[in-house]
Amino acid sequence: MIRLILVILAIAILLAVSPMLIGEVGYVLISFNQTTIEGSIVAFCATFIVIALGLYLAYKLIRYVWSLYSRTRHRFFARSEERKQAAIEQGVWCLVNGDYEQLELALDNNSVAESWQDVRYAMLAKAALQDNNANKAIIYLDKISPGNQLKAAKLWLASGDSSTVTGELKELAESKKASALELKLYAEVLVQQQKWSVLEQFMPRLLSKKALTETQWRVLFSAYFNAQSDINDKYQSLSKSLKAKAHFAYLSAMARAGRLSEIELILLKMLKKSDDQHQLAQILKVSAPGDALKLQANLQDALKKEPDNQQLLLALACLANAHGEYDLAARVFDKALTTDNQKDYLIQAQLSYSKSAQPQKALDLYL
Repeated sequence: MIRLILVILAIAILLAVSPMLIGEVGYVLISFNQTTIEGSIVAFCATFIVIALGLYLAYKLIRYVWSLYSRTRHRFFARSEERKQAAIEQGVWCLVNGDYEQLELALDNNSVAESWQDVRYAMLAKAALQDNNANKAIIYLDKISPGNQLKAAKLWLASGDSSTVTGELKELAESKKASALELKLYAEVLVQQQKWSVLEQFMPRLLSKKALTETQWRVLFSAYFNAQSDINDKYQSLSKSLKAKAHFAYLSAMARAGRLSEIELILLKMLKKSDDQHQLAQILKVSAPGDALKLQANLQDALKKEPDNQQLLLALACLANAHGEYDLAARVFDKALTTDNQKDYLIQAQLSYSKSAQPQKALDLYL
């Protein structure tokens, strides 16, 4: 731009000086309709130079004012974006640290970038669920865009209202290219909605796709058997592969129903295998009153050989409770309870102490 102005000025100066060099003053005449402008070349060039300089200065001023506006506007929006980014980062860190109260304060009162809006609603829904406020969580979940609803499927399940994602999950789970996550989520929907017949038909697919871990199989079958009145019949109707996954949950459900006599032979086999003794104690831990006298006698015999076997001690204490022998259970718990297992066996230990006239020991377990 400056070069162009300099070239124009040079031409103007040359035009102004050239008449003088040849001894002629020179005139410029401009006529337009009834208007006539007349002057010397020197005056015309001087006028042209002044106008050019004025335009140049005006250009520089406009450019300077525009740059001031752009910088101010950029700083304003940059600060706004920084605040939005800071809000979502604070929310994520609160989520990582499990500080849901601070998470809600960070995100509820601040906006975030449009691309993070659905994530913001999901995190606020999770905070609401942690506060046992399912209705508030559902309000936030409803605000998530339809394309991202499935990504919050676990939150919908936790809210107790999975109807929003059921249809889409069903469609995905039934497709040949369904992922393990989609299959697992659909299984959780079926459990929540207690669609046991559909779940029974869906179990072989879960097994063939290896969609669930051993722990997840236990949780699924625990919910399944606890909802059945004919536990044994349901277990026997399973395929051999599914029986292996359901075995622990089945035994626990039978014990919880007080049907120890029906599974006593299986429990006796578990007693003989050291690797199964932990599971034996876990099964008896949830037992309702029932009869398994032979199992108790065998447990006591086994403890004569291994008096410090903690799993056998815990199993005997829980079984003694099931038989109503609370004094025996309390004495065994005195020996078997440790800081590591006290939380797992708190209810059984409290039962034995309270029923054996030792209320102080029962109270101490909660302190």
